[in-house]
Amino acid sequence: MYERILAVMSLIVFAVFLAILGIWVESISLKIVLAITVLMCAYDFWLEALMRTKNGNGGKH
Repeated sequence: MYERILAVMSLIVFAVFLAILGIWVESISLKIVLAITVLMCAYDFWLEALMRTKNGNGGKH
């Protein structure tokens, strides 16, 4: 349970950091890349943290 809380907090902090970076730098292409990065991280989080309990194999694919 502690690992999931830490993973969620890490994902949130990373997304906030990228959002601040996107606000300070006025580039549409950078904002698109940052949004794709956050989506990829969230997808990886979904596969590793949330699908682990459904498969019951400890997160090993």
